[in-house]
Amino acid sequence: MNKIGIILLLLCSSALTQAESIAIEKKDYLALVVGNYVHGFKEFDTSVTTFDDSVSIGIYYDLSSQSEARANQLAERIRKQIPSKLAAYEWAKGVKVVVNIYSEDRANRGY
Repeated sequence: MNKIGIILLLLCSSALTQAESIAIEKKDYLALVVGNYVHGFKEFDTSVTTFDDSVSIGIYYDLSSQSEARANQLAERIRKQIPSKLAAYEWAKGVKVVVNIYSEDRANRGY
């Protein structure tokens, strides 16, 4: 059993010493930061599309079972919260936040 542990340790340590550095693009980090906040609201389906200088957030509500007013409340909350969250990061200063609300008729989707 000890031999297996030693072999695993040697394999892991050699893999770590030869690891390449990984760079993440600004838009990918924006997707992580913004998506982590936005996708936490399970009441509505949401989407996050990022670019280097902007973030587009979509909120989708079902016409037959969800409230448009509630979707608008969430949109306002996101419009206020995301810029304040991004202000904590020097690299995210000046990023434009766009929030759109879309209605869907899920009852007649066919699945």
